Amino acid sequence: MIGLMPVKLDYALPQKFALLETLYRVLEEEASRYPFVCEAGCADCCTVNLLATGAEARYFLDSLERPAREALWEKLLPYKGKRRLRPRVTPNEMAALLMSGKEPPADEGFVFEPCPFLKDNLCSIYERRAFICRTFFSLKKCQETKEAEAPPEFLSLSTVLTQLIEEIDLAGLYGNFLDLLLFFLERERASSPEEVIIPDELLSNREAPDFAIPPQHERYIRQFLARLYREPVGDKTFKELLDEVKEGAQVKEALSFLGEAL
Repeated sequence: MIGLMPVKLDYALPQKFALLETLYRVLEEEASRYPFVCEAGCADCCTVNLLATGAEARYFLDSLERPAREALWEKLLPYKGKRRLRPRVTPNEMAALLMSGKEPPADEGFVFEPCPFLKDNLCSIYERRAFICRTFFSLKKCQETKEAEAPPEFLSLSTVLTQLIEEIDLAGLYGNFLDLLLFFLERERASSPEEVIIPDELLSNREAPDFAIPPQHERYIRQFLARLYREPVGDKTFKELLDEVKEGAQVKEALSFLGEAL
């Protein structure tokens, strides 16, 4: 639900892409410190239940030429309207609800269906995959244990960075990655893009009320964020550019449907 939250779908995309690339790189450096066993061909976690921001979807689409976009549209059309995980609230809306003592609604639609971007158990969009794909790690082989096993502090870090990525795409959208791609591709194909209605399953991003950091992981996560915020992005630091993008979005929290509900 978009509610009354303002949306600026094309706002500051180059800056958002630069912020995403920096965050991805610093996260990859952090992940390399752990003895994760994930390797090429391990794809048990690669399903259609992939949640992302609009900026992440646009980051992938930005890498495609027109013919490839047309091919992607045809590839994804069979997935239009099909059951898959769709969020009821964004990560930052969930944090706001929890901090106000309210129970957030559960996401719906999880299905065990392979990601359409898998080819021979390899990711065909690996360099431009969404953030959530970059956090799927395990200390043990999932095929043997039937589930992933990750360090608790790394899971907490992933949650915080999910909130931060929503802030990067302030005034953008959040939802299932396939729904986002279908919406933006349909918008590109329309003679009047502004007339393409944002579907109900896509939500509007909001600023984080605070980061959801467990006390026992606070030092670890604060140190990571301090390192990330100091990273250069062009002639600015990550934090400087993030603040500039957020300021330009001019999102007023009082306009969000969640703010009214709270």
